[in-house]
Amino acid sequence: MIRFFVTTALIAGFVSVTPVSAQVTITIGSETPRVCPDQPPQPEWVDRIPLREAHNKVLIQQMYRAQSMQAVAESGDCSCETRFPTWENVETTFLEAYADLDRWGATERTEEYRNLANEHRKIAKPICEHQGNW
Repeated sequence: MIRFFVTTALIAGFVSVTPVSAQVTITIGSETPRVCPDQPPQPEWVDRIPLREAHNKVLIQQMYRAQSMQAVAESGDCSCETRFPTWENVETTFLEAYADLDRWGATERTEEYRNLANEHRKIAKPICEHQGNW
């Protein structure tokens, strides 16, 4: 019993005196994308979606990914403009068709867009690799 209290006191003492410098966040790489560094950023309003609505953020990101892969697959071109188009079409589609979905509806649409993106990716990846944009 005494061993428990001593161990707890030592742990509590260590935790309480741990310097702030020990709480470092490590980031890998750079914020600049390796491919197409001038790609359009995700819209700010998407970045501000609250955590409890994260399903909407994931849906929007999968919509963008599907749009990108589909454009490359259909055009045979992997230029930066094709692979990373503006977010306008995705924003408009989301706001008009999906913004009012509940969590489960958004999750279902997300899965559909993920599957679409993955199908087009099979065609888009070799095109982009050949053009040096993968």
